[in-house]
Amino acid sequence: MDADRAEVGARAWIASHREIAEMNQYWYSPATISMMVRVIRRHCLGSPLGAEGAPVPARLECAFVSTPSIFFALDEAERASSRVLDYDRKLGTEQHGVLFYDYNEPDKLPSALKGAFRAVVIDPPFITRDVWEKYAETARWLLAPGGMVIATTVVENAPMMADLLAVHPNRFLPSIPNLPYQYALYTSFDAPDLDATNVEVPVDPAEMLRSAQAGAEAHRARAREAPVGGRGSAYDFEAMIEAAMKNGAAATAP
Repeated sequence: MDADRAEVGARAWIASHREIAEMNQYWYSPATISMMVRVIRRHCLGSPLGAEGAPVPARLECAFVSTPSIFFALDEAERASSRVLDYDRKLGTEQHGVLFYDYNEPDKLPSALKGAFRAVVIDPPFITRDVWEKYAETARWLLAPGGMVIATTVVENAPMMADLLAVHPNRFLPSIPNLPYQYALYTSFDAPDLDATNVEVPVDPAEMLRSAQAGAEAHRARAREAPVGGRGSAYDFEAMIEAAMKNGAAATAP
């Protein structure tokens, strides 16, 4: 099966590419990569339609932004119509579909890639809003109109992710063995495969989704009130994230 082949390929790639903790570089498990490849093949590579069910006028398939382990789990022919954008120059060269990417310069990319992709798959090295804003800017720059988004970050970021990229968390929780906390998997489209429970993860996905819902409701309530202020009356996004995380923790407390 294609998914099994993706898992085998992922195991081989992970075995030959050591994680760089100093760069917050942590790989998904082979089984999680296999699931993500399945979703990508079904919704991004195997269909001309976007998140809204309308055709996406894209020249290329997927941009894997800081997600090299998924890119290299694809077949060679699939990689030919996709690209991986990453800060780690050891991953390969443009000849291999690898482009250097620094999130501090979110649109410093070849002009030919602007609006070129049907989908983006994103996993930043940090979970804070300031970093996610830059990745979201990159995603919008890369995507063709109606393009799709797949992303991973903590469930406490659900309100922020909805704001920035119009994505929602799914029941399937990705396994990242060496990451000290649990991520959620977000999509801008409905993916039935992601309704499954990942047996690798010893966390109740229903509890995580309830936490995300509670955080979203708290976020909407705050939006109807005065914003959290920072210096110069600017929005203090860090305070907003902290508040969302506290609300999520309270919602799951016994």
